[in-house]
Amino acid sequence: MNKRLTKSEFLVAYMIIITLACFVGGFFFGARYMKAAMEEQQAAASQTEKQMLEQEKLLREQKLYSEQDFIRFHYAVYAPLLELKQAHFDKMADWSRMDTQQRTDSLNQLVKAAKETIKQLEKPAALNTAPLLNQSQSIFLDSVRAYLDSIEQLLSDQNSNILEPEEIASRLTLSQNSWLKGQELLYQALALWESSYVTKQPMPKEKPKTLSIAQWKQYPFHYRTYLAATALTHHKQWTAYNPEDLTARLDMLMSSNEWQSLGLQDVNAALRLLTTADMVKVGDFKQLQLKLYPAVKTPELPIFR
Repeated sequence: MNKRLTKSEFLVAYMIIITLACFVGGFFFGARYMKAAMEEQQAAASQTEKQMLEQEKLLREQKLYSEQDFIRFHYAVYAPLLELKQAHFDKMADWSRMDTQQRTDSLNQLVKAAKETIKQLEKPAALNTAPLLNQSQSIFLDSVRAYLDSIEQLLSDQNSNILEPEEIASRLTLSQNSWLKGQELLYQALALWESSYVTKQPMPKEKPKTLSIAQWKQYPFHYRTYLAATALTHHKQWTAYNPEDLTARLDMLMSSNEWQSLGLQDVNAALRLLTTADMVKVGDFKQLQLKLYPAVKTPELPIFR
């Protein structure tokens, strides 16, 4: 005859079943939690490793840009380019004082200068260990070729002699855009050199979208000049002056605190003021160098001497 469980025995059995269920459930929940925790740790470790590898790659790339790289680049690439740019802006500055024949002669001289520059830029410059400089040379070469095509087209047009410098500039858009990109890469390489050999601190991973004046002042010189070069690219401003001239004028404005009385809120506003008012001139960096940068370190390049 089967004996029925008493009420107390039933409760004990019920509690045992509940306990076992909780134990089993807790075991699987804990296992799942531990698995998720381990996966999270592995993901974090993987991300850390990835960041370390990226940092090592960045440091290796930065170490590529030695002072000798810039010296080779200057004499093989940049010096001929600066001569062509100076010739162009000198002709445009005298354009209004020229007669028809003189304007034609000037365009022919620019064609000749562009062809000579192309010959120089087509020569190998031994920049294989400096990727940005190597890329810059290639883009500059494309720019001068486009410049040559545009000037030759102007010569073939019947109305080229009556065009104003602004109208001529509008015919050089392709050349100017390439030039600005090549220029930007050069100054990015200079910022990398500064990061590796001067500050020994990594460059910001991304260029700031908005830049306060206080933030601008905290950046080292060559990184500021790289930002100035990117601003010229962004605003499509092909100028007679170089990015370091723009940096010097910005730094002069900000060191005098005149920007406060002018109500300037950020660097973009300061840039607009300087460029609109035509306040930046060729050679501003060298003129202001002793006053603003008595101890700044730069590669031994003529543009900084």
